[in-house]
Amino acid sequence: MHPFLERQLERPAGQKVIFWVASLAIIIFVFWQFIYSNKVQELNDLKSRVERLTTEINHERRLAQNLNKFRDQVKELDIKLKELLHELPDKREIPDLLASVSSLAREAGLEVSLFRPMAERYKAFYAQVPVEVSVEGTFHQVATFFDEVGRLSRIVNIDGITLRDPQISDEKVVVKSDCVATTFRYLEESERMTAVGREGEVKKRRKKS
Repeated sequence: MHPFLERQLERPAGQKVIFWVASLAIIIFVFWQFIYSNKVQELNDLKSRVERLTTEINHERRLAQNLNKFRDQVKELDIKLKELLHELPDKREIPDLLASVSSLAREAGLEVSLFRPMAERYKAFYAQVPVEVSVEGTFHQVATFFDEVGRLSRIVNIDGITLRDPQISDEKVVVKSDCVATTFRYLEESERMTAVGREGEVKKRRKKS
């Protein structure tokens, strides 16, 4: 027998109990620290991974079950989008629409000093048609003009409104107002292809920069 063990066996019973308890505690500590705790961590990691994968699988299953429904909804939205876009004025209607905006300003009693169409801005299916507008009149006349524009059957947005040079005339405050009136028109097929090409070029330039 090993001399160390022989010496421990020759000790009094109380010391032998303490020795074996201490030895057992050390063995348990080593086992826990270097073997069991690592396995517990691995097990917990595996449980977390299984739970995460199970959640993802259930999510994918729900998506798969509703895939045809989603496709039908996308088709319906695409049809509605095209219908709405076709309700936008085409290129031939724009001059009449802009003339209507100008007429509304005069009917409101405003003096139109500037009505200048700006360059169109192409989007995927439509073009923005902005017009610089400068008018002069009372606050009430300016507000009436903006309100009437908002009541048009076609969409016309008024942005960048500024009021300047207030003056009193016939006991009324007369101001000059500048704004940008923007309407929209539906792009024809050839124009949409051009718009897509321009958008692609812009993206390439952004990537290079």
